[in-house]
Amino acid sequence: MIQSLASATGALVIAPAMTSALGGCSAEPEPQPEPQPEPTAGQEEVVAAEAPLEVPRARPEAWDPIAFNRTRGNQGAIPESYLESINGPDGDTAHLGKHLPYVPEVDAALVPEGMLAIMWGDPSKGHAKHPNAPVSEENPDGHWYDWIRVRAATDDEAPEAESRFTSWPLGDQDDSGQYAVQGEGEITDESGKNTIYLVQLPEGVRPGDGTVLRVYAHCLTHGEYVDFVEV
Repeated sequence: MIQSLASATGALVIAPAMTSALGGCSAEPEPQPEPQPEPTAGQEEVVAAEAPLEVPRARPEAWDPIAFNRTRGNQGAIPESYLESINGPDGDTAHLGKHLPYVPEVDAALVPEGMLAIMWGDPSKGHAKHPNAPVSEENPDGHWYDWIRVRAATDDEAPEAESRFTSWPLGDQDDSGQYAVQGEGEITDESGKNTIYLVQLPEGVRPGDGTVLRVYAHCLTHGEYVDFVEV
């Protein structure tokens, strides 16, 4: 019929589109998914860096504080300016080990009730001792641990005690943490490496009871660090 009509009129006649037997609507092509770009080299590393390691509640069986803090540091917990140091040949002892907490042997009279003495960089493990520095023109932010959070190392819910230090070598009267000095000298001797941090213990924990504690703390200059100590 269309062919005859075209011959009679001399015009081009276009056949109507096929319609659906169910609804009479014009058939439409199936939507096609948008093409996805091929992953580029190094994309996996970028994605991993957006999700820093979670701070564990309890001490994992194969706990390696150096490896954990290096990985988490490269994911953003440690300032970029310090990454070359922690990833360098002496990163374990001179930089990462220097920021790990330990419980020093001190005169019990120096430690108020309900508090725990902590230092950073255990010489018995070959780690450099952590220095401290006040705010100055050379170091406008200062260099000390401004907050330290302590909780029992358990996967269950447990109270966490936070100690704050707003300055060094003298703290503020409203700080929840205090300082002491290891040995006979001044707290500023040896670049402050003999500074003892007296931190609040969570409820129910006493020095000497054998509790394993998680210590999660922030160094003003070098970022966040996590480790476990026994009291």
